[in-house]
Amino acid sequence: MIICHPLKLIFLKTKKVGGTSFEIALSSFCDEASIITPITPGDERTRAELGYPGPQNHRRQVWPDGTESEADFYHHIPAAEAKTVIPKEIWDSYTKVTIWRDPYDAIISRYYWEKADAAGVPFGQFVRRFPGLLTENCEIAPLEGPAAPDVFLRYEHLEEDIKALGINGLWDRFSSLRAKGNIRPRTGTDPETLYSQHPGTAAIVADRCAAEIRKFGYTCPGAPAAVPKQELAGTRDFMFTLSAGRTGTAWLAEFLQSNLQINSVHEPLGVEDFGTAMPEIGHMRTFNTLGMNPRMQEFWRTKLGALAAPYAESNHTLGKCGLIEALAESSICDRTTVIILRRDLAKQCASYAGRGDFSNLTLIWQWYLDVSYENVIVDPAAYLKLGQIGWAIWYALEMEARYAYYLLKYRQKINFVEARLEEAVKPHGAAELLADLGHSGRIVLPEKKNATQDPSGVTEELTAEIRALLDRLNFDPVAAAVSYIEAGRSLDMRSPHRAAA
Repeated sequence: MIICHPLKLIFLKTKKVGGTSFEIALSSFCDEASIITPITPGDERTRAELGYPGPQNHRRQVWPDGTESEADFYHHIPAAEAKTVIPKEIWDSYTKVTIWRDPYDAIISRYYWEKADAAGVPFGQFVRRFPGLLTENCEIAPLEGPAAPDVFLRYEHLEEDIKALGINGLWDRFSSLRAKGNIRPRTGTDPETLYSQHPGTAAIVADRCAAEIRKFGYTCPGAPAAVPKQELAGTRDFMFTLSAGRTGTAWLAEFLQSNLQINSVHEPLGVEDFGTAMPEIGHMRTFNTLGMNPRMQEFWRTKLGALAAPYAESNHTLGKCGLIEALAESSICDRTTVIILRRDLAKQCASYAGRGDFSNLTLIWQWYLDVSYENVIVDPAAYLKLGQIGWAIWYALEMEARYAYYLLKYRQKINFVEARLEEAVKPHGAAELLADLGHSGRIVLPEKKNATQDPSGVTEELTAEIRALLDRLNFDPVAAAVSYIEAGRSLDMRSPHRAAA
């Protein structure tokens, strides 16, 4: 990390992006008060041989206004942490810069940097075993929010982007360096080759890195270039929601209606809707036991065939009855967007428990998932010891695993947009969601819908307890979905155990 006072620039160093070379080059512009964090001994020798300043002021600082501090800066310090110790005037007025790299390529570089190949660990296994490596750079330099950098230099376009900074001589000094190079073999390690040799691995990257892939327009190795959003906007005239319930789906229906001016339905609950426009109990139980059998296929032919565009439906039961499978084979697939709507899991589970949603089997069969279904991704056995709360937690984690499963299997065919309720109800998050849906203009934020009232404070205490439990579980939905798929399982097929019974 570098805080260069003469340039009024803060460099936040991400990993496996050529950051050390950039750091060496940038240090040549620093004065005695600038902050420079240490790099490896070999790279420090390179910096010294060039006559550039080395590590300085990273443990004790005297700022331009004369104030002093004793913050501990280090080379991969997260932006959020740095922001808390850098004077506000400097943080707000300096340009925050980082380097970003295509995640499909960056994880390959990390694989060889960690010498996993020499240890005999296949590339695909490395990605599955260490999925957290895919999100490290987002933790250092978040894509959005108050700690996000101002400038993302693209690794694939460094000459263009560095020159665009307007710092005379920086590109020339940077391009003459190659710190930490020559570790990755020159042949057979390109993304197309490696991902073709390890099926399913690219889908894990796509799921974990969805936000940056969308932001920078990266494409899956071997896949055609993504169609720009503005070209998609006019054709995506069907919208559905993949969600767990108690996640803001009623609010979303009104939000889409108010902002997109389309027919937006939450749940079709008319007497004649059940079994045709709305899944009935038998549909929920059939799909989660037998998969996409003829009965379910007929339901979806009737349901989808009756819709007229433009149309949106935020009915959370659909995603548990074969919505994604049906869309993938439908004539409206290319015209459809599926919004994956999440909510803070602890609050979500506390809401279920507070309403007693898992104490009534009829409610479970109509709206949620039964632990007796054999075709589920997450084994419910360990959670049932906790009673109704355990059932609620299992259900929430099962849905998280299903989101990952559907992204892994259908991302290349269906247009998914991911949103979190806590952000979507705020102006910035709402604008981002609407932009992902191809909309621009004034934003209308509806009032909350179906919010649980709890003047006693019991739900707040319960939420804290559930949050502590979820933290201990450290559940990985992508790993669960990958294991399920690799076991030859599929949600649209009958459970092998049940079929053999």
